[in-house]
Amino acid sequence: MAVDIFRELLWAEATALGIGKHLINVPTAITIADGGVDAEIRDVPIKGGQGMIKPGLTCYQIKTGEYSLRKKSNRQKILFTPRSKGTALEPRVKACLDKDGTLVIVLFGWDKPETREGEFVDLVKDELTQVEPKYENANIEVWQPNQLIGFLKPFPSLALKLKGLEGAAFQAYRSWADNEDMQGSFEKGEEQIKRIAALQTALRRNDGAVHVHVMGEPGIGKTRHVLEATGAVDLAPLVIYCSDAGVFKNSNLMYELLREDNHSSAILILDECDEDDRSYIWNRLKRRGSRIKLISIHSDFTTFSGSTLALEIPSLQKGQISNIVQSYGIVADQADRWSELCSGSPRVAHVIGWNLKNSPEDLLRPLDTFPLWDRYISGGDKRDSEEVKQRRLALRYLALFKRFGYRRPLDIEATAIAKLIEQADPRITLARFQEIVKTLQARKILQGSHTLYITPKALHIKL
Repeated sequence: MAVDIFRELLWAEATALGIGKHLINVPTAITIADGGVDAEIRDVPIKGGQGMIKPGLTCYQIKTGEYSLRKKSNRQKILFTPRSKGTALEPRVKACLDKDGTLVIVLFGWDKPETREGEFVDLVKDELTQVEPKYENANIEVWQPNQLIGFLKPFPSLALKLKGLEGAAFQAYRSWADNEDMQGSFEKGEEQIKRIAALQTALRRNDGAVHVHVMGEPGIGKTRHVLEATGAVDLAPLVIYCSDAGVFKNSNLMYELLREDNHSSAILILDECDEDDRSYIWNRLKRRGSRIKLISIHSDFTTFSGSTLALEIPSLQKGQISNIVQSYGIVADQADRWSELCSGSPRVAHVIGWNLKNSPEDLLRPLDTFPLWDRYISGGDKRDSEEVKQRRLALRYLALFKRFGYRRPLDIEATAIAKLIEQADPRITLARFQEIVKTLQARKILQGSHTLYITPKALHIKL
């Protein structure tokens, strides 16, 4: 875990400084022998940050456990090839020093104090000068756990991970990616790829705070798109995911980020972030500079003014939906037939595929981890509110018809349905019915022009 944390720490620092990805080489297999260098960042033209990354070339050798630099054998393991017995430098260590780069020795598990200032660097240099005197002035640094803790402070996502708190209200990227509802195959076509690329481009901006609002129908894959976009190595270390924006709004984390002396960098991903929470949170974060990136997610469809980027997640094509169903072991011709029910929704496709495999007697039963049909109808509103109860009742009456006329000259059909609903609940007058229909249209549960129909088809059948 330690080497993974350091890898993500380097990426986070590089991203915060705006260093191009092509300058960074931080392999996933960071513990494999590779010429004496576990990671390197080359040709950096800028100064700044916490001093983790130096101008020019910086190379890192990472050690875990009780790795004492007072032991000559340990120093030689860092600097020299195994069979040279302290006479030939590791090739990438030599290349780093010859290019006037900085060699950083990172000790995760050994935090003994120095008996004199610069003791550990001097010990390393003593080994070097015994082979080549010119390395007397080599750029060497030794980092111990107390320094690493300081480096982590500006990155709350990594601090959560290191403290083991990422499974609580806030999750780092890897913990979030392990959530049950983030599993399953992810199908993407040209339009989905465009949305992911647009989101990544926005998150890599360094000219100010960034707000991207991701919207779309329930079950269309909004959260999964954001997961896929932020999985890039330079973005994932900064991610903090919260499944309920209201929790973040009243959290200590928000107040920490708002402090004037706080210089933390984060990509905040707030799910179920309605208009009120979105406005409140962005109003307080928008002037905190490029260190803060906000992604809000909600099922509403709205327009934005100012700098907010609105991304609507499109439906999948029939072939892509069929691929999801097939991922559950369903043969292609059956998957093609059942994909009609999904109306382009990947979440519905997963429900259909899972039930075809495990519960074929009830193909529309929602998965235990995702109350799909309630989510469609509530759209982020409180499920036990009068608003949602009236919406649910209206939908059950509308579901008796394949489609119904709504605009002239077919509006008589909608009026007839409205009268039936009013008999069941006198509070739902014709005017109130029209308000409900408008909401359902805005959320794309009702689609069409002069005649309207319920989508996805699976929801229509369920109702």
